[in-house]
Amino acid sequence: AAARVAADPLPTNYELVRQAARQASMKLATTMPELAGEKPLVLRSAVKHAGDFLVENALSSALTESGRPVRARPDSPTGPVLVIALVDLGLAYTRVHRRAWLGDKRVEREARARLFARVVDQDEGKVLWADQTEAKVRDEVRHSDLGTLEEKSDASYLKATLPPERWNKIVEPAVVTGIVVGLIVLFFSNQDTK
Repeated sequence: AAARVAADPLPTNYELVRQAARQASMKLATTMPELAGEKPLVLRSAVKHAGDFLVENALSSALTESGRPVRARPDSPTGPVLVIALVDLGLAYTRVHRRAWLGDKRVEREARARLFARVVDQDEGKVLWADQTEAKVRDEVRHSDLGTLEEKSDASYLKATLPPERWNKIVEPAVVTGIVVGLIVLFFSNQDTK
């Protein structure tokens, strides 16, 4: 888990997913070879995903920063097209724990982005390049901060649920057993007084 300076605001769940999408996009932009003529690329999604706009925006930015021209018209009938398929985009709370027996409850978050990409020359109908990439971004936050870090969005890729805590597996059965034993002892001690 990365240590954070107190002055740095914690990233929201959306910002953490956006960081993962940005890292995956940067990996694709750096592995893409020089294409003949370097005509502007058109981005197009192969399949619909709720996070398409987020990934397309990150990929456009990464390509532009790496010196590759990107066109905004996805309906263009000519030139190279970068077809992307967003396979996985999301966030998970991977672990809940305490640093000490009664310490702050902490939650580990993991944002992930995985996509496939290929450059297709529309004029000749051939694939010029294909690759896949994924990125994960992890951090750890206080459980009490989750209310401010969770987005008020219906986007499925931002929904995460807390995993069960380990101590519940031990403490809950022990408490129930203790209560039952106590009731049995109480019942039999009342029987002896008659």
